[in-house]
Amino acid sequence: MKYRRTKIVCTIGPSSWNANTVKAMYEAGMNVARINGAFADVAELQRVEKLIRDISPRIALMLDIKGHEVRLNKFSEALPIRKGDIIIMGKDSTENIFPATFPNLYKDIKVGQKIMMDKGAAGLEVVKITTDGKIHAKVLFGDKIAPGKGMNFPGAKLSNEAITDIDKEQIGYCGKAGWEFVSASFIRNTHDIQVVKEAFGDSKINLIAKIEDQQGVDNIDDIIEHSDGIMIARGDLGSELPLEKLPRLQKQIIHKCNQKAKPVILATNLLESMTVNIFPTRAEVTDVANGVMEGTDSLMTSGETAQGKYPIESVEMLDKIAKETEQYLEPMFISQNPDSSKKFSLFPAHAIYESSMDPEVDKILVISETGIESKILSRYNLAQPIVAFVSDRIYQNQLNLTKNVQGYVFTSKQNDKDIIVKELIQFALKEKLILNVDRVIITGKVNDKDSNSPYLFEYFDVSKSL
Repeated sequence: MKYRRTKIVCTIGPSSWNANTVKAMYEAGMNVARINGAFADVAELQRVEKLIRDISPRIALMLDIKGHEVRLNKFSEALPIRKGDIIIMGKDSTENIFPATFPNLYKDIKVGQKIMMDKGAAGLEVVKITTDGKIHAKVLFGDKIAPGKGMNFPGAKLSNEAITDIDKEQIGYCGKAGWEFVSASFIRNTHDIQVVKEAFGDSKINLIAKIEDQQGVDNIDDIIEHSDGIMIARGDLGSELPLEKLPRLQKQIIHKCNQKAKPVILATNLLESMTVNIFPTRAEVTDVANGVMEGTDSLMTSGETAQGKYPIESVEMLDKIAKETEQYLEPMFISQNPDSSKKFSLFPAHAIYESSMDPEVDKILVISETGIESKILSRYNLAQPIVAFVSDRIYQNQLNLTKNVQGYVFTSKQNDKDIIVKELIQFALKEKLILNVDRVIITGKVNDKDSNSPYLFEYFDVSKSL
């Protein structure tokens, strides 16, 4: 079976609530299961968690919080509209339609503000705002306004908080239950990151910052620096910015994340047509392949696996496209240190990059408590798979977002370097991570917490150790 470097994140929803469907998605290549907190409560999170963990403890779990995303209330049925209609949104439940997640919206926008509904399915323009909090908006295009959908306000700077009480409740549960990721919508700056991370407490959750508006784009360098990963959420981003800017921004953000060794997820509309068709369009296949060639760590499904008719086939298609495209990727040398504090020496990584050019090297084995060294190595786009040996399950599964890295828990009570290497080789053989004919490079620190612990860099012929 051909090895796939690029990881796959799948949104779980009505189409994939069935255990057999999720199991088939996992077997087809799903690495991370994403649950949209906007449509779930803690009881739902518990149910989905049990479903996923029962299938495999190696599937990482990602809670997607709505944060300061503005959504409409869940009114009874879609409202038909036509161009020129005036729509009135109130500020609370006394009105049929209102921004349920941000009642004070009327204070932050002005006459002339464009409003994009449901990622551009409908467009409005504000024509009047009254003192009682009512927003009068003229329909520019679209045929309906659906309940519970999100709204975008291109160019506006909203003052709502980066996290809600519901988000905090969900994060608190996920932290205690050992979930691996929280992806936070509409991260605008480092303040938003700080606010979300405060809710993590002492958990090991990684924060994935979703870039969805102009403020996030403007502050992208700081956001990458202070988050644990980035999601390029092209649906909302394409509603906030001119669509023609998206290809350049996508390439730029992926490049910046690669430089900083932060995993980056390419999301939204990857195989949108597969929500109703068993095959994607040629343009979608090309789009996904381009994302892989640009260096994305992960590809993410949304409606394809949450609400679509072909969730399993969608995962299989991403798997096929990624494997085919990866055959033509070339290793790349990156000289920039991903850590601005210069805490990490790049000498071992550079040395491994040079050594990996030897066609007789089959795999790279990395000993790392948290997996950071393997994330740094993943940037180089090495031809060989990277196997990271970390200290616990959460660190193992958090590598499910990092391209070309497989995480496994391995610990040793030994202090002698040679004994630890032999234990590692035996463990890797037992788990079928390497073959007895492989030639591998072993690198990393025997003990991350001990500053005097030796840094390994050994070329190892497995057959000679047996």
